[in-house]
Amino acid sequence: MNQPSTQIPDQKRPTMKRIEMKFRLDDCIADQVAQWAREHMDVDPNCHCDDDDRYQVCNLYLDSPELDLLRATGRVGRTKHRIRRYGNESSLWLETKRKKRMVVKKRRSSVVEADFYACCGAAAYGASGGLSVFRGESAVDAVGDHWFSRRVFRRGLQPTVHIAYRRFARTAQIDGQTVRLTIDDGMTASPADGWTVPHASGFRPDVRFGNGKVLELKFHGILPLMFKDLLRTFTIPASGFSKYRHAMQALAASRGEGSMDSQVESLCYA
Repeated sequence: MNQPSTQIPDQKRPTMKRIEMKFRLDDCIADQVAQWAREHMDVDPNCHCDDDDRYQVCNLYLDSPELDLLRATGRVGRTKHRIRRYGNESSLWLETKRKKRMVVKKRRSSVVEADFYACCGAAAYGASGGLSVFRGESAVDAVGDHWFSRRVFRRGLQPTVHIAYRRFARTAQIDGQTVRLTIDDGMTASPADGWTVPHASGFRPDVRFGNGKVLELKFHGILPLMFKDLLRTFTIPASGFSKYRHAMQALAASRGEGSMDSQVESLCYA
């Protein structure tokens, strides 16, 4: 599978700003939209052509002990912090993502998995589950990524949940910019196990969540004519969908803890 370049362990990218529109789709409409994308857009370089135009994503989401991200409270509640693995790749992506109305600001950089886990020693790292991973300059140097490790430490973030899903993706070049269409399905989750991020082949989820599929249209500036044609062809109203909050809700239900409070319930579709 061709994945984002990981030749430089601490490769950094500047903050990216773009618009992301989300839509909830049933299976039938999702299949039709995917076929439309195959006819009008190019294969995303991350996709494996022999695997139905899809690739696997596994994320480790971080939150404060008070679960501020879950409740969208305080400083932590405004920005997602996660560690991502594509398929069975040996590299990890460190990401932050902040969204206001449909405008997303995202920053990410890659790090070699072995370097990342070496911060506190491979054995202790996977079982630590605590902030010691990012304490001290030695940890920062090992990861080679000051910006992410310092944010984690200063905000008191800790591993909370693994979320995995399959992603169908297509791209197109419009006026010199790349636009992207993705459809996520097969969403699953399990509680975090320290700071490890599972490989796709080894992930054993506790729950499935999110009936249907999630379509995202990603572009810069004005909605491209291509996507306007798509939305005229398929009548699908925009709808927010938080994978993190739905996953946490599903895990709580699986433990017999019942529904989340009304505040979290309302944020599931924010």
